[in-house]
Amino acid sequence: MSNPSIVFVTLSFLALSYVTSVTAIPGGRTKVEDVATNKEVQAVGKYSVEEYNRLKGDNDGPLMFVKVVEAEKQVVSGMKYYLTIEAVNKTSGEVKVFEAVVVVKAWLRKKELVRFAPSQKTTTILQPVW
Repeated sequence: MSNPSIVFVTLSFLALSYVTSVTAIPGGRTKVEDVATNKEVQAVGKYSVEEYNRLKGDNDGPLMFVKVVEAEKQVVSGMKYYLTIEAVNKTSGEVKVFEAVVVVKAWLRKKELVRFAPSQKTTTILQPVW
């Protein structure tokens, strides 16, 4: 006969291993499901637009953050966010979609804008469905 505690520990380990392997790949990207209500993701998106404006020098009219519409995150040396952001050009009033990558190192109280560029998803996100 087998020891019940060994069976329990073994089954618990197998269950935990299965759940971990199904939900996330270590170091891989995971989709953020609650983007619209996730205050942290929205704050990181706002930061990315503000930092872009600061680095750009407002030459083409400053962008105004609207919202993050899609997000993925990845554990690195901190948390790396891959964001799809809507922003309005304050000069023209035109709404555009951008892709941003931001690394957050909370323990250092540091954020770094790694990438900010127009998105190829512009037409799919803003296009009306008839």
